Amino acid sequence: MARKLGSCVRFMNTTSNRNRPDLPAGRIDIHSHLLPGIDDGCADLDESLQAVRRLKELGFVGSVCTPHMWPEAFPENTPRHVEAWTLQLADQLNGAGIQYQVWPGGELRIFDGAIEWMKVHGVPTLTGSRLVLTDFWVEHWSGWIMDVYEWLLAHRYRPILAHPERLQPTKDLEPNLSRLMDMGVWLQGNLRSFTGEDGFFTDQQARRHLHLGQYRFLALDMHRPDSLESRLDGVQILTDEFGAERMDQLLVDAPRRWVLGMR
Repeated sequence: MARKLGSCVRFMNTTSNRNRPDLPAGRIDIHSHLLPGIDDGCADLDESLQAVRRLKELGFVGSVCTPHMWPEAFPENTPRHVEAWTLQLADQLNGAGIQYQVWPGGELRIFDGAIEWMKVHGVPTLTGSRLVLTDFWVEHWSGWIMDVYEWLLAHRYRPILAHPERLQPTKDLEPNLSRLMDMGVWLQGNLRSFTGEDGFFTDQQARRHLHLGQYRFLALDMHRPDSLESRLDGVQILTDEFGAERMDQLLVDAPRRWVLGMR
């Protein structure tokens, strides 16, 4: 599914482009599978454009492109490739007359060997910041999970654990999540988790994290356009329950401050 890069593709460091003075006011999605034909997200450019148009209708002005980074399933998805693909999508959006900002990132699957992979390919930060979006899917918390997070923190990165509310409800879930947060790992909740579509446990966990103020960000984790509406439903549900100001804190203020370095 992943696309090959030609030898002529230009590699750029976008860190200096994080602070966009022309970025309009609005929501920013820090977790999206918007890049076409890369993973299980948008299948082609038409789907990417369709998704962006819908996001703009709901007040979003930009997305961080965070395709899965897991060599077992997506060996071509490296920070260097994703940066080039994101620049290409930005050009295609401009060519279609769509004003929408996209930034490179990644959703790093924590696996046994992730540290060695990052030493070779680099750390997939969000927009050139020190933030690293991560996830993992295991039935039991293995020692190497904490090793990866400790390595990132020791190298002055700030790991973000995506959708912790969707983790397996094992007896060691709560103590290990608490340990991660004590270490300095931030949490990002999925908006669809609040709709009930991911199950009762996920819904209850998501609300618990939000009530306790444990989410640093909320995000759509959007994949394809046909699944976007349920995620946008989560925005409305939480706006009705918690108020527009709280949603702005997590979808507008936090991404600008922590991901883009804007004040």
